[in-house]
Amino acid sequence: MQKRLRRRDLLRVAGCCAVGIAALDAFAIEPARIEIVEHDIPVPGLPRGLEGFRIAHLSDLHLSSLGHVHHAVLAAMKSFQPNLVVLTGDSVEDPNALSVLSEFCRALAATGREVVATVGNWEHWGGVPMDDLRRAFVRVGARLLGNESTRLTSGITVVATDDFCSGHDDLTAALRDLPSGPARLFLTHAPGIFDELPSDAPRFDLGLSGHTHGGQVRAFGAPIWVPPGSGRFRAGMYTTAKGPIYVSRGIGTSVLPVRFTCRPELPLLRLVAG
Repeated sequence: MQKRLRRRDLLRVAGCCAVGIAALDAFAIEPARIEIVEHDIPVPGLPRGLEGFRIAHLSDLHLSSLGHVHHAVLAAMKSFQPNLVVLTGDSVEDPNALSVLSEFCRALAATGREVVATVGNWEHWGGVPMDDLRRAFVRVGARLLGNESTRLTSGITVVATDDFCSGHDDLTAALRDLPSGPARLFLTHAPGIFDELPSDAPRFDLGLSGHTHGGQVRAFGAPIWVPPGSGRFRAGMYTTAKGPIYVSRGIGTSVLPVRFTCRPELPLLRLVAG
């Protein structure tokens, strides 16, 4: 009997230790340990001048202050030297964080690289004034794209929508007066929109989104929950009817400051002739 009690006590202690270690990892360690992933994106007919064109994809910053993970992002920028930085929404969820966003984007735009951004659900849900958000980007030489398309200085065409999850997307407006270009990017926040595109929508060479956080907390490799607007997408590269897309796990956290077996992610992408 005494041995059984001791065994039970040991199991209880072991269980408490395991829970404590998991909590320490989820709250204190993993959210700060960014994973940098690199992918080559084949683009049919890509001009020689755009071979190796580098894109850094940041999503779901949920900025309130700058910490270790953000400095790791900036260090990766110095090494990778992207031609283009895209932020696919949920950069802030509070108007008081706009000054932090400007500070971070000023560093991202260093050396004259182009920075463009889209809006996520949390900018809307957090009551961030869109004019103030736009000015926060403009002040540091970045550009906020709504439901519109544009041609970048590189000649690449970008189609961007406002957030699909919160119902602010307008694909008709985004595709109006679509400029031509040697490659086409589709930027949006919630990836569920990619399976909702009409059959007559033009193809793109790469779609970029975030929103899912990869689930943020995973059990046995699968997300426990993903937010509305995610559709079938969780994280990584997918094929859609209109082109390939990459769904980032994002940089920050939402609702709870926790990540478990789902590290923050910085995708670094290169366009190559396909």
